[in-house]
Amino acid sequence: MNTEFKHIPSGWRLSTVGLECKICNNLREPLSEEERATMQGSYPYYGPTKAVDYLDHFRVEGTYALIGEDGDHFLKYNNQDMTQLVCGRFNVNNHAHIVKGGHDCSTEWFYTFFRQRSIAPFLTRQGAGRFKLNKAALEKIPLLVPPAAEQAIIHSSITRWDRSIDITERLIDAKQELRKWLMQQLLTGKRRLPGFDGSQGIRKTPFGSLPTDWAYPRIGEVAKEVSERNGENAGRPVLSCTKHKGLVDSLAYFGKQIFSEDLSNYKVVRKGQYAYATNHIDEGSIGYQNDYEEALISPIYTVFQTDETIDDRFLLLVLKTETYRHIFASNTSASVDRRGSLRWNDFAKIHIPRPSIEEQQAIVRVIDTADRELDLLRANLDALREQKKGLMQQLLTGKIRVKC
Repeated sequence: MNTEFKHIPSGWRLSTVGLECKICNNLREPLSEEERATMQGSYPYYGPTKAVDYLDHFRVEGTYALIGEDGDHFLKYNNQDMTQLVCGRFNVNNHAHIVKGGHDCSTEWFYTFFRQRSIAPFLTRQGAGRFKLNKAALEKIPLLVPPAAEQAIIHSSITRWDRSIDITERLIDAKQELRKWLMQQLLTGKRRLPGFDGSQGIRKTPFGSLPTDWAYPRIGEVAKEVSERNGENAGRPVLSCTKHKGLVDSLAYFGKQIFSEDLSNYKVVRKGQYAYATNHIDEGSIGYQNDYEEALISPIYTVFQTDETIDDRFLLLVLKTETYRHIFASNTSASVDRRGSLRWNDFAKIHIPRPSIEEQQAIVRVIDTADRELDLLRANLDALREQKKGLMQQLLTGKIRVKC
């Protein structure tokens, strides 16, 4: 008996894939990318984890489960499905096995049972290349087989969780698009919030069209560079600037020390100040320090702070837009030193939109509300995924039985 299954539930039995299922690899159609380019159509062409193309014909029709023959995805079974359930008319390349259920084991059960299961003992390695699951090894993999009715209920139960996860993912995508639209509209004045539509028209700027009641100053008119060195002061956390998360604790984020042992020349960045990677700002590496009273940043960063006419959260939203990433890239390539950096003197010449401080704060509140909704949805999605994982562990081993 396989040691993975120390307890076999009453009414279930332990078998193997080869005894319970038919492997229909004769239906596969290996085609090169060049060949597929001449036969584009509407029928999916599947690889081991997803459809990789669409063709003008099909070789497979019906309901089948696919499991990879090779690939590094086998190591990601905790977070990525190892199997696909495919219905209708389609094609499969030679990197996936095509599996059909038998009399006592449905196709849906094979798909569900192996979705997030490690099959590491049955894999071989092609030299230093990808992992491989050949047909003979697949046939020998142990498989628990419940009664048909229980298979169907378990598959249906997990499918309902899949639908909840899919709905939540779609809702997150829609909310992200809404946030993007709100930023495009509100940060450019194309849409004004109630109480702030005092414009008598619009004016053209390199940023785009702005309301005439908005100012359009250079950054250097509303902010100043700060260059305070650490000296011998110890105990300040060291930060790094990332594209997506902004300023982060370097040790916690990277899990190791990537900064210098000698911090005496590092710059101090205080709460309420910005820092950007002088050599990488065109990639979006700019952040706002709001976590510590004071912290350290590498001397390759530029630190600055704004005056009272700027709401820092508003300015950060502006500077993190794709528009300003392109502005930074354009100014970086045109900088005097030609070394791919954007130093303060050039950065300070860039113009920004500046509505009244009250309108800036109102815009920030709207975006913050959208961010909180997204955070709640993401937390709900994480919870659904964890609950589904726990449910699968219980149902697929028979530790929790379903009523037939």
